Amino acid sequence: MKISKVAKQLSDDLGLSHVDAYIMELKTKLYNRSADLIKSSKLTHEQIAKLIGTSRSRISRIANHGENNVSFELLIKLIAVLEGKPAIKFAV
Repeated sequence: MKISKVAKQLSDDLGLSHVDAYIMELKTKLYNRSADLIKSSKLTHEQIAKLIGTSRSRISRIANHGENNVSFELLIKLIAVLEGKPAIKFAV
């Protein structure tokens, strides 16, 4: 079985919906952004881990694209903390 690396094609190969493809694509973008921010941060992995509430080894695995099970919540926390912005802005 051929497995693609592009989310849309992968979802088609696996018989998943277009919504699933969108979710995979979004998570990939958040993961890559998180890894880039970790690598470019002046903070240590230990400091980032304490700010996020996870382990140093998990931060290291994310930075090196070696973590398979990362929640959207953790990725958003990482991005928010490392960019110094609120995680979500609500328009009122």
